[in-house]
Amino acid sequence: MHFLAPLDDLAVIRIEGADAATFLHSQLSNDIATMGPADARLAAYCNPKGRMLGSLIVWGENEDADSPLMALAKADILEPLLKRLRMFVLRAKVRFEITGLKVWGANLPAPAGEPWTVQRDHGVTRISAPAAPGGPARWWVIADEGLDATTLAGTPDIPRNDAATWRAQDIEAGLGWVELRNIELFIPQSLAYDLIGGVNFTKGCYPGQEVVARAHYRGTVKRRPMPGLCHVAGDARLEAGADIFNATRPGAPAGRIINAVAGPAATNGEHPWHLLMEVNLGDLEQAEYRAFSADGPAIQLLRPPYPLEAG
Repeated sequence: MHFLAPLDDLAVIRIEGADAATFLHSQLSNDIATMGPADARLAAYCNPKGRMLGSLIVWGENEDADSPLMALAKADILEPLLKRLRMFVLRAKVRFEITGLKVWGANLPAPAGEPWTVQRDHGVTRISAPAAPGGPARWWVIADEGLDATTLAGTPDIPRNDAATWRAQDIEAGLGWVELRNIELFIPQSLAYDLIGGVNFTKGCYPGQEVVARAHYRGTVKRRPMPGLCHVAGDARLEAGADIFNATRPGAPAGRIINAVAGPAATNGEHPWHLLMEVNLGDLEQAEYRAFSADGPAIQLLRPPYPLEAG
C-alpha cells in the first residue's frame, strides 16, 4: 500500500504579512494564533449562517516565529475563496498568493503519528493526514514540481498511484472537503470537523461562529457524515452536493453527498463509488440508502472512523 499520488485537485496558498496569523484566526473555525511550528490545523471558512465556503489545512512555511502561513484547499474553490477573504482584509497587513507548489498524497512505511503533524526537510513539507483505523500512514507532501519520488517520500522505491485511491482513503478516514459543487451546503459539524480537530469552540468570533457554537452547545447536531460504497453501472456519475434517497421513505431526499470518487470498473462494467454523505443520525438504523432516486443503486454504509454522536 505504499505509494505516491499526484493530487492536482488541491492547491497551496501562501498568506504573508504582519497580520497574517491574526487575520486568519479571525476568519477560520480553528485556533491559528497559537499554532506551533510542528502543527497544522484543519479549519472551516464559513459564511455568516455557518455554511462552509472552504476547507483549509493551515501551517507555517518554516519554523520562524514570523513565518508566512500556507494553506491547502481544493483548487476549484480558490477564486471564490480568495475573493471573499480579500473582502475582509481592509487595513490588515496580509497578502494572498496562489503558489506553484505540487501536492502529493503519500502512503509511507514510516509511522504517521498524530494527524496534523508537520515535518520539513530538503525543501519538502509533509503533513500527517487522518487515516481509517488500521489503515496506512498517510501524508500530504508539498514541494516544488520535479522532485524525484525518493526525495518526496523520504524513502526509495515508492511506486506511483492515482489520486482516486488517495481520495477514497480520505473518505474512509471521514475527512470531507468543500469543493465547488458543495459550497455553502454544510456546517462544519456536518463534515465532523468538530470531531477531527477542525473547530475550536473557545477561540472567539469568526464568520458563522454563533451558528456553529449553538449547534454544539445545544446538542442540535443531528446530521453527520457517513462513508458508503455504491456500485454504479456505466458512465453514470455521483457528484458532491447531489441528493441521496431512502427506499423506505421515498417521498423526499434523505441526505446529500459530501464527496464522491469512483474506483476502476469491474468486469461487469460497474464502478465502485466511495461516498461521504451527510445523513440524519435518527435514520441510520432503518434507512436503505440509494443513489439518484429511491429505487436507484443501493448504498452500503461503511463504519465511520469516529463515534457519531447527536450532540
